Amino acid sequence: MNQDLYHVLGVPRDASPEQIKKAYRTLARQLHPDVNPDAATQERFKEVTRAYDVLSDSKKRELYDLGGDPLSAAGAAGFGQGFSFTDIMDAFFGQSAGTRGPRPRMRRGQDALIRMQLTLGEAAFGVSRELKVDTAVTCSVCSGAGTAQGTSPVPCTTCSGRGEISQVQRSFLGEVRTMRPCPTCRGFGSVIPNPCGECSGDGRIRARRAITVKVPAGVDAGTRIQLTGEGEVGPGGGPAGDLYVEIDVEQHA
Repeated sequence: MNQDLYHVLGVPRDASPEQIKKAYRTLARQLHPDVNPDAATQERFKEVTRAYDVLSDSKKRELYDLGGDPLSAAGAAGFGQGFSFTDIMDAFFGQSAGTRGPRPRMRRGQDALIRMQLTLGEAAFGVSRELKVDTAVTCSVCSGAGTAQGTSPVPCTTCSGRGEISQVQRSFLGEVRTMRPCPTCRGFGSVIPNPCGECSGDGRIRARRAITVKVPAGVDAGTRIQLTGEGEVGPGGGPAGDLYVEIDVEQHA
């Protein structure tokens, strides 16, 4: 190992682990192939990653400081074996891009939009009107749980309840491990073996309901009135989104 790894990262020999990681993040932002794809920059990026691979590992760093070659045992394939894809993503997003864990089944519902036509008089003086809307509502049989009565979700055996699985790919950077949502449980970490017969496990059903809309005086065409919590109910019994009522004003011929 001919290069001074501390010099490669631009840190002193007594640099703390935090200083080393910060220096690597800064260089990774500048040199990552997605930002600078030319060959010279890619080679420089490999050098920086090799240096970080050694100096971020306390045992490898100690061996290097004593004059040894931490990568000699790995030979030419040494680069990449200690390479962490999370560190690269850290450099770009400032947070861990590794495991995220299962996503919750209970999520906020979508917003909904309907249109209401008013006369010129109603738009000028205001009006209160009842509308019929078709939206997703909480299933009354399972109360949004999505499971049959007396049952509950069970951990997914494909991902062991983590909600994601790892995938290893080889690139010029070496062996890169990435995470993707589990295809069996769709990232939830659990499956519903006995879904509710009414909602088929979604926790919601479609229904028509009446909503009273109070239109203030002086509205113009295109005005949108927001009704908080009157939109689509979320999956798994999650909170409802908002309903927006867009005003359309009749024009006299």
